[in-house]
Amino acid sequence: MLLVIETMSPREAWGAFTLVFVLAMLAAAATALNWGYAWYEVGAFVIIASSMYAYVVYKRYKVEVVPESDIMLFNDPDDLRILCDIYGLDTSGGARVLRQRLTGFARLNSDRAFVLVVPPAVHALGSALAVKHEAPAAAPEEPMTVPALVMQMVSDRAATGGPLVGGMTRSSARLSTIRSCPVCDSKPPKSGSVCKECGADLEFYAVLAETKVGQRLLSKKAEAARRKLRYPVPHLQGR
Repeated sequence: MLLVIETMSPREAWGAFTLVFVLAMLAAAATALNWGYAWYEVGAFVIIASSMYAYVVYKRYKVEVVPESDIMLFNDPDDLRILCDIYGLDTSGGARVLRQRLTGFARLNSDRAFVLVVPPAVHALGSALAVKHEAPAAAPEEPMTVPALVMQMVSDRAATGGPLVGGMTRSSARLSTIRSCPVCDSKPPKSGSVCKECGADLEFYAVLAETKVGQRLLSKKAEAARRKLRYPVPHLQGR
């Protein structure tokens, strides 16, 4: 019998983290009352701290669910991998597997516009509280249907010039307002919609950056780029 560690779902992990927060607040309130603080002062502190906690969670970690139609527009495997990481999904596999994983997530959450994503600290708490269970037989990857395959082929060919996320249409007026590349922050070309430094579709990522999930994706892409620049490969100095 194979035993594996069960990973908490985002909702379960946030529930456990919130329980720990509430217990810590009760302990702090009891300590403050024991030290002689008035009950209304302690109550005000608890209300303010709880309101700030709820605001941070829903403002920072509640992000949009990228619909299936928009997922098909991403042709960069790194983008698909980052989206999987944002939603707490497995990040292994190639572009086709990652896209299937994301479309499955989009279908599962098709009835909601936003989901709570899990930061590393909450992930760590979920791992600490995870339980062992018998591993089920590994299910094979869902075969890609013909319409999905056609959509993927179209999106792969249309690296630039194709549709934008959210059903937005391309506009020369929007393109003229882009002052820096949303991916590498370099100066955009005087003409064209492709960044000469990183090859990014400027208008695609500019529209994506208007969403919370897009901001998180671009932040992770920029962080990865900084790590690469931190350890440059020295050029050969001749023989």
